Amino acid sequence: MLNLLILQSDLQRSRILEASLANKVDKWNMHFLVDAESAWHRLQTSSIDVMIADFAVANENTLVEKVRESFPDIIRIGLVDQSWPARSGLSNFHQFLITPFAVKELEVAVERSCRLRDLLRGEAMSHTVGAIGQLPSAPTVYMKLIERLNRPDTSVDDIAEIVEGDVAISAKLLQLVNSAIFRTSREIATVGLAASYLGITSIKNLVLSTEVFSFFENKPGMARFSINELQTHSQLTAKIVGELDLSKETRETAIVAALLHDIGKLVLAWKMPERLSRLMAKANEQNCPLYQIEEDLWGITHAEVGAYLLGLWGLPISITEAVAYHHSPEKVPHHRFDALGAVYVANLLAHENEGTPTNFRATWDHDFLEEMGVAKNLPIWRQCANGIRT
Repeated sequence: MLNLLILQSDLQRSRILEASLANKVDKWNMHFLVDAESAWHRLQTSSIDVMIADFAVANENTLVEKVRESFPDIIRIGLVDQSWPARSGLSNFHQFLITPFAVKELEVAVERSCRLRDLLRGEAMSHTVGAIGQLPSAPTVYMKLIERLNRPDTSVDDIAEIVEGDVAISAKLLQLVNSAIFRTSREIATVGLAASYLGITSIKNLVLSTEVFSFFENKPGMARFSINELQTHSQLTAKIVGELDLSKETRETAIVAALLHDIGKLVLAWKMPERLSRLMAKANEQNCPLYQIEEDLWGITHAEVGAYLLGLWGLPISITEAVAYHHSPEKVPHHRFDALGAVYVANLLAHENEGTPTNFRATWDHDFLEEMGVAKNLPIWRQCANGIRT
């Protein structure tokens, strides 16, 4: 049974939510509280799996920051009012729900978060991480941005100054922002303008995707693996995501996840080049996707390895799970067609577009697309993807 702490400062809203979740009492042990002091006491005296909290209350009282430091394994879900203006403290939560929200949306968020946690802590992952050895630390510029964004007075100019301190990253970032991925109506010539146009959070995540590929370029053992080919595929996947009918928030999450969805291949090419080469040769020999060979012969896929690394780096669950399940979205419950579904679709369309010899059309999960109500869109999406150039 999962143990949940639910903190809402409004007693009436708390009671309404408690009544709405009455059908979960056989699976969830829920503690409903209305003040940060009581919540902190309960966290210290009970074993909690998930904390769901009003963002304003948890952030203003530094509760969520204390939970992150003292109980890092607790999943932290913030409830954010649409009008909430503050940016500080965002990175202390794993994910957010915008209020008002459907109860089903909360249920899916909790179940998916816990399922991802269990996947990344599983025995197969433990063995793999042990064999890989030391994983890379989060890139330098990205960590500087994280540190700055946790301050209450962060501005666009502050973010631009940090990014522009690395000329190579700045140039690659602007190249990415001005690509077909974002369909900008005018040239974005400065990092500051890019941050104003896309938002600080998007810039932070794009910096990460840019730094990741630069980090692996000169690592030993990478000569037999085409980083350029993988980056081209990732950018094509992101371009296709940009063409799907998604909300602004979902599109931004899906674009970052698309750019990072195969980061696990980079880790394996660096740390386990011989094993990856054998698995790729087997996939080519059997004319099937790499992830299927990985599952059959290894019990874990590059997608899960990549998600594990992104989780270590503190990326939001919405991005991490889109990477973990981009080959198998049916493994987690869904409330709607979201970033995970978008990356799944865009990745397959990108492979079809690239003309890879593997029969990716045979891997489509049409039941999932029907369940999400988007199966009818596939011919249109395929036509759109065919018109995109890498």
